[in-house]
Amino acid sequence: MAVAILFFSCEVPYDLDIEQTPPKVVIEGLLTDHPDYQHIKITRSANFYSTGRTPRVTDAIVTVSDDAGNTIDFFHNPGNHPDSAGFYFPASSFAGVIGRTYSLKVDVAGAVFEATEKLVKGIPMDSIAYKINKEEQENPEEDGRFYEVLMFAREPKDEDNFYLFKFYRNDTLARANDTDIYFSDDELLAENIDGVPAPVFFEQNDSAGIEMYSISRVAYVYYSDLWALLNNDAGGMFAPIPSSPRTNISNGGLGFFQVSSVNISGIKIE
Repeated sequence: MAVAILFFSCEVPYDLDIEQTPPKVVIEGLLTDHPDYQHIKITRSANFYSTGRTPRVTDAIVTVSDDAGNTIDFFHNPGNHPDSAGFYFPASSFAGVIGRTYSLKVDVAGAVFEATEKLVKGIPMDSIAYKINKEEQENPEEDGRFYEVLMFAREPKDEDNFYLFKFYRNDTLARANDTDIYFSDDELLAENIDGVPAPVFFEQNDSAGIEMYSISRVAYVYYSDLWALLNNDAGGMFAPIPSSPRTNISNGGLGFFQVSSVNISGIKIE
């Protein structure tokens, strides 16, 4: 599993003169075969010295269509939730269909951005379980958290498959490090996924959850690029400027439109 899973000199102060480039539109979309998971988040990139959250786009025209002739309109934050500025949701709940190809179209003040992805079938999790990690129990990083959650599944032979994993502790996304992204391909996952551990530990009465997303090769490349960008430690004034992750968004847009089958499993630590 990748992280991704897998992850004496004289110094003279120098004020970098960084040319300010126009902000770009950033689109983070998710469409799955599970109802109520669909959303499109639209923001604008910020300049080098900006702090705080990126500017949100609240007036875009957003539609998703499939190769069966269906079109779904997405609307900005229909519930007016204060934490959902920049998020667009479908007018009514729906689930994507495995095998269909979905196309996203976003119009931001006349600039049109498009992306297309096919919804491919994922593999089901046979089960998840938990056990005490003896080493962690002897010296826990967090008091009481020494249970590890294990995932079991079977990865099919003779197929090229790619996966993205999300882990939850009590309904909150959990990561070992803030820059971690958990993704994998066939070469990193054995045919029998026999007790792959979650990247974080749990304590008694915690609820643990795992989401396993099927993703395309293009999405795998995007997450690989993104992980490399987030974990770039080359540093130094002569290091190359990190490039943006490769994306399926047209017209110079950033981000990614992810279309996935998702398998969900959970367990209570008792």
